[in-house]
Amino acid sequence: MLKLRLIAGTLALLLVSSWAFAGLVLEDYERWQQYNGWPVRVIEFPGIRNFSREEALRVMATEKPTWLRRYVRLGSRTTFYANNFASDILRVEHFYQREGFPNTVVRGLVEPSDKRNELKLKVEITEGQPIILESWNIVMGSEQGAGVDSARWSQLIPIKIGKRLAASDIRISADTLRYKLREIGHARARVETRVETDSLRYTARLTFILYPGHFAWLGMTRISGLKQIEEQTARRELTYHELDPYSPVKLEGTRRKLVRLEAFTFVGVEADTTTPGDTLTVHIRTEEGTRYRVRFGGGYDTEERARGEVEFKDLNFFGRGRRFTFSGKLAELIRRAEIRLFWPHTPWNATDITLAPKWQIEFEQGFVLETQSGTTILSASPLERVNISMSNEAGRVRRRDKTDSTTTTYTKSVETASMGWDTRDNPLVPRNGHFLGLTLSESGAFYRTTLRWWRALLQGKVLIPANKFTVLAGKSELGIMGPLHDATETPIEERFYLGGPSTVRGWGRKALSPRTDDEKHTPIGGDIAFHFTTEIRRDIWGPVGVIAFCDVGNVWRNREALKPLNLYPSAGLGLAFLTPVGPVRTDVGYQLRPNPYGEAQWAFHFSLGTPF
Repeated sequence: MLKLRLIAGTLALLLVSSWAFAGLVLEDYERWQQYNGWPVRVIEFPGIRNFSREEALRVMATEKPTWLRRYVRLGSRTTFYANNFASDILRVEHFYQREGFPNTVVRGLVEPSDKRNELKLKVEITEGQPIILESWNIVMGSEQGAGVDSARWSQLIPIKIGKRLAASDIRISADTLRYKLREIGHARARVETRVETDSLRYTARLTFILYPGHFAWLGMTRISGLKQIEEQTARRELTYHELDPYSPVKLEGTRRKLVRLEAFTFVGVEADTTTPGDTLTVHIRTEEGTRYRVRFGGGYDTEERARGEVEFKDLNFFGRGRRFTFSGKLAELIRRAEIRLFWPHTPWNATDITLAPKWQIEFEQGFVLETQSGTTILSASPLERVNISMSNEAGRVRRRDKTDSTTTTYTKSVETASMGWDTRDNPLVPRNGHFLGLTLSESGAFYRTTLRWWRALLQGKVLIPANKFTVLAGKSELGIMGPLHDATETPIEERFYLGGPSTVRGWGRKALSPRTDDEKHTPIGGDIAFHFTTEIRRDIWGPVGVIAFCDVGNVWRNREALKPLNLYPSAGLGLAFLTPVGPVRTDVGYQLRPNPYGEAQWAFHFSLGTPF
């Protein structure tokens, strides 16, 4: 019992000493006890300079009050507890010390409002002088050699000479160097760090000590967790062969290809480095989900207006990971029913086949289009993050032109080849990476049709994270098409149109286009189109983000009408709310150039998804 009392007394003494060092005295803590259970209206951070308010709140136990409650006293109520807030003072101080500010002093203040029985919390921060990195180098800690490319690897790590040295940056840099060693076959590589600090000059010297270990090879593969999916189907997704040099890139590629089957809720791929030997067994652990999925949806957006959707999916149709999907959509501008059969690795081991019969009717300003067609798609990924595909869509089309009240029925046959290089980090809400794609199409190459045309579309997207909460994004598209053989013009339904939430905002759907000369000014599309979009996204609270954007573009009827500098710019602001199926966006765009058709120079866009 005496021993327990001594331990408790020592811990209490250490806690009080830490509080005093952090700018918190015992009298403050005792006074705060009377406010336990009071709601917190706002948390302020006077003196914070090198970090954002969100970063400081992230390390605190006291919850963040809603942004709305700060001004109008609505929203969720954050409850104050003295123990949590006292610990928060230490957490914020330790956060600063980890990030390269050894002399930071943090003080907590509680300001009550007796009229409303609520609190304002202040976390006063005196940051002090940071530690600056003076030099760093890489040394080998063992005789086992490795192909260390210091010049290239130094560009991948966050530490920079002359910049603040943070513990988080040191950890990320060490992990990056270890991963680069693993990429060249050293599966058991480890990296140690040594920091020499000059407390008088506030500088530091950093050394990375590399222990690459022996070179390793991939051995046999063991797969667990399979129930409905055959093991042969899973093994077809392997991106490596037995006795290939160890590569985490190939293991991750295998994991992504298995996830692409959509039959698993979890996939883990790792090599066993715990057992002796340089030939490593690969363990693939899987968990299968529900085979059948049914999804209903509905809503409104300015792209398709009111709509309802249904989708049924069988994730192991006839076995071997084949995927069967039936989907239907009923909207003001489109009605569609479609069946898709995805058949992986057939007939060649590296090629996938998708068969997609479709019925669709579109109601546009210039035409009404009814299509019954079937599409065959051959796709493959010959390189990491590179996708190529070839497809043919064949069927019957009935088009009624509103401009001249004529009806045309013809056979449709469109052959398309595309290639894309995609390094984006998230398919729904990307924050980093780029995409470069080229699509070439021709009508009538396989099946005879009277409407012959060709089209080329070049796309580029880039996303650059400025910090943890801000992303800079840019997108550009250039499209050109023209008639072939005896055709004199391109079909109106295949031409380019701009305007709407995914291209040039501030214009209505497909409103930025060559138009007829009558009073209706009906869009008829063009053979050449270009648009460029740039935007800044900023996370402001939880799933809510604010967006500032600028778009520019135009569509030209043909080459004779092309004027490259004749562009229509627009700018605006938007809000995005992140949901499990992607962001819901609202954008308001304003045309910066007078509208030649006398229409409103602004437009409100409501959409699901992101243009990037």
